Amino acid sequence: MRELVLGMIEVGCIQFSPKDPFTYASGLKGPIYCDNRLIPSHPKLRELVAKEFSSIIDSKKLSYDFVAGVATAGITHATMLAHFREEPMVYVRSKPKGHGQGRMVEGDISQGQSLLLVEDLINQGSSIGKVIEGVRDQGMVVNNALCIVDYQMENARKYIGSLKVDYFSLINFRDLVDTALTEKIIDEEDYNLLLEWQKDPESWS
Repeated sequence: MRELVLGMIEVGCIQFSPKDPFTYASGLKGPIYCDNRLIPSHPKLRELVAKEFSSIIDSKKLSYDFVAGVATAGITHATMLAHFREEPMVYVRSKPKGHGQGRMVEGDISQGQSLLLVEDLINQGSSIGKVIEGVRDQGMVVNNALCIVDYQMENARKYIGSLKVDYFSLINFRDLVDTALTEKIIDEEDYNLLLEWQKDPESWS
């Protein structure tokens, strides 16, 4: 975990700015920015992600028919993982196509088959939750998901839990900020601001 955290910080995937917060797509402000789309540009990092995902699959004895990358950021990591394990792979749209067969899952897959979702980041859980519901509406099975970073938000835990899906991350928020503090990437004041945000993002913003 430490190797991955430091590697992601080094290449700019993870940035901290508690005193000059980032503005997210939701309009809320926050002290951390995570752009996992940079990982595929760095071969050692993307290989490490695939290997660590594979270790989780083995240790948790996860069962599924397809590795499924969630568009768009999860697709590269699902591809790397499926290649590493020599397993079939599909990708999942954020919503069904508005034309043709209206598919949400792209690949040689049939109803009743199961997917292991691969996502890059879980924040509030709404994006992956909608994917889970949409995939199930199209007749596929989802019991488990993997993500690179989990912000450990209570809303996400409750929402994804209500869908009866277990999800596993390579890096959780507490490990991330603890490592950053230990390595003197952030100071104590930054650390406390990050923890305050994680407890209540809306009020913090």
